[in-house]
Amino acid sequence: MTTITASSDLNVGATAASRPSGALTVRRWFLVASPVLAGLFAVIGAAADPAAGISGDALYKLYAANPEPLQFKSLGFHWAYAFWIAPALLIAPYVRGRGAWLANITAFVGFVGMTTLPGLLFSDWYDSAIGQLHGAEGTAAVHDLMMDSMWGVPWFTTPGIVGLMLALPLTAITLWRAGLVRWWALAAVVAGLLAFMLSNVMWWGAAITTICFAVFSVALHRATRPA
Repeated sequence: MTTITASSDLNVGATAASRPSGALTVRRWFLVASPVLAGLFAVIGAAADPAAGISGDALYKLYAANPEPLQFKSLGFHWAYAFWIAPALLIAPYVRGRGAWLANITAFVGFVGMTTLPGLLFSDWYDSAIGQLHGAEGTAAVHDLMMDSMWGVPWFTTPGIVGLMLALPLTAITLWRAGLVRWWALAAVVAGLLAFMLSNVMWWGAAITTICFAVFSVALHRATRPA
């Protein structure tokens, strides 16, 4: 009788140990949902952008004239970029053995991008405020002065751009190297990036990106599900 009880207790313990906790489940679903959330927030940002597809003085004039939709644009892209880069940081615990060092590199790229790019969207509001007080010429003059006299500007902005461009492709490559995803996961990420960039960050390009990233989320779901 004692032996049966001990065996039963052992089985119950093994079942409990193999069942993921609620905290780990939430963490996993945050990872899986991040690419889709990135795409959806990008659609919001692109749709709200009062100067979508425009650059230079015309952009500064529109930002100065439309501070209300500009705030939705900046907040949308702020969270889009945050969720976009998050998987690079979150996959590391799932990669052991083959691909582990690549996971470290991916996490570092994600860290560099996350600490830089999302916060850069705050500069949109400065552009609008300067334009409202001093016109588009004032905004352009401030930008020119910063670029001409402050060597730290490119050192601050470039890591964010690198993080955005490489975070998800490296995430897909790392998981492929670990044998956790198939080739189509990387193809979906690259297609989403191309749609985003080649559309000049228009809402329809962001919508295509969302669809592509949703495919990658399916790959993440399969790669991280409990054994």
